[in-house]
Amino acid sequence: MSDRKFHSGIDYSLSILQEKWQPTLVFWLGFRPLTLDELRQLVPKMSGDELKAELAKLQNLRIANPIKDTENCYSLTEDGKDFRQMMMSLSIWGKQQMNDNENKRSVLVIEPETDAKLSELIKYNKPLRDYINYDE
Repeated sequence: MSDRKFHSGIDYSLSILQEKWQPTLVFWLGFRPLTLDELRQLVPKMSGDELKAELAKLQNLRIANPIKDTENCYSLTEDGKDFRQMMMSLSIWGKQQMNDNENKRSVLVIEPETDAKLSELIKYNKPLRDYINYDE
């Protein structure tokens, strides 16, 4: 992505949002700090090498912290948290517009508690797919 010339801030932001796994990783990393093993369980379709490569990309973009915390967890930078908030607002707005255009009722989706067990978070992937670019 670094070789591409961007024409606007929207163009740059969309290049991140259109990546296959980055929106999903941004969502989970902003939810709470997570270990590599937890991320593998939350995004089981990614191989370990693919996950590490995507984390490195997010670190290079200054979205994910370049080092793990003392618990050996990955997390978002302050800019990454801002990006996640924008991404979530955009995804909710877009899903509501899609539903309105199809005369469907939008379902209110609430994020799980930050202390939820991993098994509960894994179940959250299903509704999450409707809101972000998630290819399971």
